[in-house]
Amino acid sequence: MIYRFTAFFSLFCFAIIFSGCAALFSEQEWSENYALMEGVQATSPQMIDGKLNTIGETTFPAGSQGFIGANPASQVVITLPEKRTIRRIVVHSDNLSEFDIYADKGSIAVDADWQLIKDVRSVKENPIKISLLIPFPTDRIRLRVLGTRDDALLSRQERARSGGRGWNIGSRRAVGKIREIELYGYKTAEQVEEEQATDKRDKELDELLDLE
Repeated sequence: MIYRFTAFFSLFCFAIIFSGCAALFSEQEWSENYALMEGVQATSPQMIDGKLNTIGETTFPAGSQGFIGANPASQVVITLPEKRTIRRIVVHSDNLSEFDIYADKGSIAVDADWQLIKDVRSVKENPIKISLLIPFPTDRIRLRVLGTRDDALLSRQERARSGGRGWNIGSRRAVGKIREIELYGYKTAEQVEEEQATDKRDKELDELLDLE
């Protein structure tokens, strides 16, 4: 009797653990695109207008014009109206080859407490889909362009303009040309339940209309 009870209890515990693991590793549903929320701002608004036919360009830091040697990385900063936990970023770009992404940790001691969250060294697809595990919510994301497919052409043009005396020009970076940047988190359990309830009501209404 004790053996049967122990075996039953073990199976019961295993079922609970298995169910918990299944829920933990089940596929999460993505939230709405945070970049399209009301009040979102970007240093290049074309990158968050929801239109793939518009192209925004990254900007170089102030005072970097005429920089001798390899010019600094250009960038785009997206500011959300409230902090969100970002789990996925999708970048639509035809010329990016290398970039990194930072998130603002929100320290009150400094204006921007940037932490590196992703380093993309070799772009092989478009759109570029990036999964993240940021341990903190943020309201600012910064993408820095470290390389583009237009860099070599820009360097050749710079040397041609210098009349062949471009030994000190160095490796030049072209601006990043980005059609859209999408930011996603996970849907909450309440959002999933609400959508399921809405879908159920819509289905029931459709069935009633078909009966009429």
